[in-house]
Amino acid sequence: MPIREAVYLVQNGFPFEVAFSLEDRYRQAFAIIAGELKGGKFNWQNMEWDGDA
Repeated sequence: MPIREAVYLVQNGFPFEVAFSLEDRYRQAFAIIAGELKGGKFNWQNMEWDGDA
């Protein structure tokens, strides 16, 4: 969900203007990277988070 991803990026240090102006594919990619850096595991085959991420 785009707005949730943008809010997540802001919570992880991205400037508000940047997080809300990114194209969908970049916003999703940065959100996945930020989640993985926090210990989450993203399943690329199923395009979803494993576990409670």
